[in-house]
Amino acid sequence: MTKTLAGYLRRRVAARTLTLIALLTALMQVLELLDKTTDVLDRGLGIKGLAYYALLRIPAEIVLALPLAALLGTMWAFHDLARNHEMIAVRTAGVSLRQIVTYLLPVPLAVALTHFVLSQAVMPDAEAALQSWWVATAPPEEAPQPSWIRTSAGPISYLAASPDGRRLTGVKIYQRGENKLLAARISARTAEWQHGAWQLHDVEQLRVTDRKTQPAKEPTYVWKTNLRPDDVQRAEIARPSLSSAMLMDVIGGERAASRPISYYQTALYRSFVAPLMPFVMLLLALPAARGLPRHLEGGAALVLALVLGLAYLLCDGLMAALGTSGQVPAAGAALAAPALFSAVGLLQLHFSEGR
Repeated sequence: MTKTLAGYLRRRVAARTLTLIALLTALMQVLELLDKTTDVLDRGLGIKGLAYYALLRIPAEIVLALPLAALLGTMWAFHDLARNHEMIAVRTAGVSLRQIVTYLLPVPLAVALTHFVLSQAVMPDAEAALQSWWVATAPPEEAPQPSWIRTSAGPISYLAASPDGRRLTGVKIYQRGENKLLAARISARTAEWQHGAWQLHDVEQLRVTDRKTQPAKEPTYVWKTNLRPDDVQRAEIARPSLSSAMLMDVIGGERAASRPISYYQTALYRSFVAPLMPFVMLLLALPAARGLPRHLEGGAALVLALVLGLAYLLCDGLMAALGTSGQVPAAGAALAAPALFSAVGLLQLHFSEGR
């Protein structure tokens, strides 16, 4: 009896969650393609270009869809069970909401694993491939603006980069001394990634010593730094998606950064907390399981579950923005919303047992 009921409930919730993941992903695809179609076609990429763009955007869109699909899928299943009087039969048989939540845990676990795999292994590579393709097909700029990256030796700027990030043009390197002040400026016509270091060509150096400047010219110069070609590829992405290992490398100084360190610290903590979101959504959807069919309480319960879920997403997004900008500590920004709404969900579960 228990295994049969548990399997039935899981199938109901899983089927609706999968349906909503597909629908939400398709909706985001349509909206994004409406925005990008003109740009893709203006580059002469045609339908194949649109299809390639859409394919590389799918992982990020699925990750965005997962939390809302977990909430709405559970609400949908609970509402159907209540409307068909199945929930009444289940509760009459002595099955508590706590047991129902326990039966359903494999569903949010599967959603969490999907989120983990996509965000840690698929999204970073897909995003880098998309950026490389987008740069390779971009029309030449008449007056390109320099791009900036913070490296272990100091900030650098460059005017253009190859699609694979292995060749830079118009490079300027600003090296800092032990006192953190400017020690040298190195300008190079090009920089090429070879054997784990950057080979600079047509180099002009301006070194500062004892308040004096010493200019020098060299045909080539080997520059060893933590800047890698894949860092260059992601430099133009407003919110780069990085795996937890990449984020730790950036924070530890082994990789170059194009954004403030608070961005990477917050993203690292959020990467650990993000898999908990489907479990929180399951708890927040519990009011939909309490609603009675053909009763005002049923509609109010659905509204309550929806409001709680959307409030969670809003609060989580707000805290993420504050964390990445350095306004609040990274750990607090990542943990605040999950901790608060987990407590709300657990309180709902506790008080529902007496109903």
